Amino acid sequence: YYITNNLSNMDKLAPLLVGAHAGSAIIAGHYAGLWATLHEHPDRKWTIPELCDAADCKERWVREWVGVLASAGVLTLEEGMIVSCDSDVATTLLPSSEVLHFFTSLEFTMDKEPEIGACFKKGGPLGVGYNQYPNFQDWMAGWSHCRNENQNFPEGYMKMVGDGVHEALEKGIKVLEPGCGRGRHAMGVAKRYPNSSFTSFDIDEEAIELNKVEAEKLGIENIDFVTGDFCNLKPEWTNNFDYVMIFDCMHDLPHPALAMKGLKGVLKDNGIVTMLDIDTSTDMVAQTKKPITAVLYNISLHHCMSVSLSSGGVGLGACWGVELAQQMLGEAGWGEGEIRVITKDIPNHAVYVMTKGKGLEGNGLH
Repeated sequence: YYITNNLSNMDKLAPLLVGAHAGSAIIAGHYAGLWATLHEHPDRKWTIPELCDAADCKERWVREWVGVLASAGVLTLEEGMIVSCDSDVATTLLPSSEVLHFFTSLEFTMDKEPEIGACFKKGGPLGVGYNQYPNFQDWMAGWSHCRNENQNFPEGYMKMVGDGVHEALEKGIKVLEPGCGRGRHAMGVAKRYPNSSFTSFDIDEEAIELNKVEAEKLGIENIDFVTGDFCNLKPEWTNNFDYVMIFDCMHDLPHPALAMKGLKGVLKDNGIVTMLDIDTSTDMVAQTKKPITAVLYNISLHHCMSVSLSSGGVGLGACWGVELAQQMLGEAGWGEGEIRVITKDIPNHAVYVMTKGKGLEGNGLH
């Protein structure tokens, strides 16, 4: 009451303040299993004790949680302390939802505010380093899993990019994946296309060791996880691969221009590269007319841009944009006729398809 009645600009700030605290409570409800319980009983009206029994939660905690989200308009609280939740809201906040994962991104952004704030200052650190985000790989793997499940990955993705990628993978080709993180993409593709062989690398040694264990557990034998630097590709990879697949990592790199220049070198005389990245416009004024872009910029501010800058990089950021991506690919040696961009097929993402020589057709694999 004091805040909203004593500051003239709270018509702009109050919704943001409410949303920030509601977002925190939404994450807590996820870990408590409350959204799953509400989803299992769509549009039901609950007493708080009934909801607690169904979700196996303590009443005092749930009562306070309801207070947060009823005030924010996420839940409905009626006379007699009757709680309900719109079925669409509960569904959107299930663990399989990309929206829920965007909420949980707050977990690795909010606890870094003092460090991030220090980086703003002229005499401050370059950025917050990659090793300061121990939960990021797991978060990214979870988000990738949600997106992939919703997009029928990997077969749906490979058919969408076209140019015979799906058919070539069926026959058997050599594939390189830079910046694999927790290996969800590589393992998914390798399992679906057992005739092909995969080399998947990341600079994160811990992630690579975990990936080896996971692949062995899943019985995936056609993939080799190794440590490597995307900006300094191994000499033995030169002219060695039919297909390079890149997922959500180019904008995190310290020197993306170097990585782009190296792509043609690792391909055989005929080959193809696909690069999945965030779909925004490089025109920041135009892009910021879309309020949801705030989420992408904030994740970039707290992680993507920061980790690049911390290692002396350019800090490209998640919202670098399609226009700049095409320009940089051109500067890296990809001709105008060699680049194709797919937008709209995957929400919030663009897919860049780069063809060297005659593509997979040139190797008799189309």
